[in-house]
Amino acid sequence: MGRLADLVRILFRPRETMRRILDRGGDRWGPQVVILAFVCASTNDLDLRTVPLILPGMKPMPLIALAALTLILGALGWVIVLYVLAWIAALVGRAALHGSGSVGDVRAALGWAMAPVVWSVVYRLPLSIVEMRMPIPPRIDVHRALLNFVARGGCSLVILFLGFELLFAIWCIVLGSFTVGEAHRFGPQKGFLTVAITIAVPVTIIAAAIFATR
Repeated sequence: MGRLADLVRILFRPRETMRRILDRGGDRWGPQVVILAFVCASTNDLDLRTVPLILPGMKPMPLIALAALTLILGALGWVIVLYVLAWIAALVGRAALHGSGSVGDVRAALGWAMAPVVWSVVYRLPLSIVEMRMPIPPRIDVHRALLNFVARGGCSLVILFLGFELLFAIWCIVLGSFTVGEAHRFGPQKGFLTVAITIAVPVTIIAAAIFATR
């Protein structure tokens, strides 16, 4: 129950809650929160009705196994990204902003900054239920399906979903500014700068790699 309470408290008292988690020692549950966030973020992917159209003849058990494997690999990917970003954020905070957080502390801080994604299930689940109630014909006419989607208020749902996605993404960045700042023992302003640089570094590297291959 303590971890669940922290998932609530971190949203409203990020620095105090993060300091309590860091001082607690032991397993700080950073990767576990990220895994839970991935599962909650995958709520919209629960509808497997289109899979038989792509992979005809697949039986239920292999289909369930494929879905489980996809979830496991996706969660593992998020955890790997967490470890990479934690190393970058720890280096940036210590070398450029005179922070004192260890890689483990920063990893826990970044993990707990994903708490809003865990609670995003409050809008993902209803939208997922609406999506699963939409009929899927045996042969999909993309043009007709798009017209039916718009006629049933699909555009409003898409705009609402994207709005929530943007809001929760900003919430994670703001929360990360507080938690990473607490891990490094400096203010949220430097915490935000650390998070921004940490995000910018891999994005810049990937963009440069793409540009170089062209």
